[in-house]
Amino acid sequence: MNSGSVFEAVLIAINVVTLSLMVPLNSHILAHPFEPVCISCLLTVYGGGILVAGFSLFLANWWGGEKIALRVQKFLTVIGIVSFLHLIQLTMVPSGMRTLYVIVCVVMLAPAVIGFLRGQKKTVILVHQFFFLLFLYEVFNFGRVMLQAREVEANIESTHDRVDPVALDEDGHHVFWIIFDEFSLVQSLERDKFDVNVVPNLATFSRASTWYPYARTLFKSTERAIPSLLLGKKDVTDFKGEFLYDFNSQNYLSSIAQNMEVFIVGNYLPYCHAFKEVAERCRVYLEGGFTDYVHLANSVWRRSVPGVLRDTKAGRKLRRLILLQSDQLALQGRPITRTLSMGQSFDHPTFTFIHEGLPHFPYRFKSNGDLRQRAYDGGPLREMSRDELEEMQQFYREQVTYTDSLFGEFVAQLKAKELYDQSYIVIMSDHGISFDPLKPGRHLELEHVARVPFLLKSPGQTRGVVNPQPVHTAEFFEILLDEMERVKRQGQLPLQ
Repeated sequence: MNSGSVFEAVLIAINVVTLSLMVPLNSHILAHPFEPVCISCLLTVYGGGILVAGFSLFLANWWGGEKIALRVQKFLTVIGIVSFLHLIQLTMVPSGMRTLYVIVCVVMLAPAVIGFLRGQKKTVILVHQFFFLLFLYEVFNFGRVMLQAREVEANIESTHDRVDPVALDEDGHHVFWIIFDEFSLVQSLERDKFDVNVVPNLATFSRASTWYPYARTLFKSTERAIPSLLLGKKDVTDFKGEFLYDFNSQNYLSSIAQNMEVFIVGNYLPYCHAFKEVAERCRVYLEGGFTDYVHLANSVWRRSVPGVLRDTKAGRKLRRLILLQSDQLALQGRPITRTLSMGQSFDHPTFTFIHEGLPHFPYRFKSNGDLRQRAYDGGPLREMSRDELEEMQQFYREQVTYTDSLFGEFVAQLKAKELYDQSYIVIMSDHGISFDPLKPGRHLELEHVARVPFLLKSPGQTRGVVNPQPVHTAEFFEILLDEMERVKRQGQLPLQ
């Protein structure tokens, strides 16, 4: 047995250890990355591939099959490089350093890989030793992540044990809290009223609800805006493992669960893990209704490839090709239209949280719900011309109209089940978007981004009210609980 065979045996052993850690991590890692299940499954696939290739290489070296060994080594190297690019997604390396981390590793590997592919046998051990060190480093990171996940779970359980119930009405009322993603209030207005040509259903809803036209979001990203909404806090971390440390006795949703059945339906964030002790039932749909496999390819492309490569025209075209394979699936149903099919009996008070991923990009839906062949898939707005921005804005407004039709469908479902009149219905958004040629994208100082819809309909309310009070979205629970207490105490609708 030569030194290469010995090293392959060690490589096999380290992969066995890595794979053994992946199994329990699948259930614990949900709070760490944004696409944990996909990434964890991907690691298992690549880890298994390396294990098989390494074992084949070991046998080839043992039997003296030099040509076979060289071919397997090449295959192993390619798998190893791609595997490592995905493996680092579960590390403790700060997200801002990940792209640099990938580039440094690729640069260090490049000379060895080039020589290796040219058949220089001396580079074989060098390449595999480098991979050995990388995998060893990642195994230690896996251990740290697992310890963090266990600590987070213990923190959640202890929090749920000590929360106090929030006093809610006992009249059988229900709450439906809808969060639209990237829904700009300013883009939906015409002369300071909801534009009936863009959002006809929302315009109708505003005539029978309380509207806060000066509501503003505190954050420009979903990963921070959503925790702010759920926890009622101005200062929050993003929706990763750190978010779960923000649980405390003032967690409104945990408190509400003491008196109401909580149902959660959302998009791609780890709601079910964060609120598994709170929610009666929880569903998280992958972005756009994609299958696991399509979303896997899409999320891997977005998170693993360095930004300088991902934002090239070729990169965007490849990503768009992936998205096109799942567009038809997105038409089969959205979170908001599936909310009432979660097995609720509605025979006692319920609280339902809905995070609908629209009208967030890619802007692929026409106003009637048909798919657009050419759509904005997330390329930098700052690189677009004025004419291109105007076109993208039109695409966005059409997708807003389609989103509004989904809301209309949801309202029709509530009325069909005789739930509409006896429910509190809240419409909000996490942030908006700007197509201003001078400053396109997300900048909180712009009205298009900061101002978001905030409408609240109380049970039995039939007339619209405009509340000019400046509020921020983190105040939602306080406003809702005050309104529920007032309705319970006075038995009347909001002041006309």
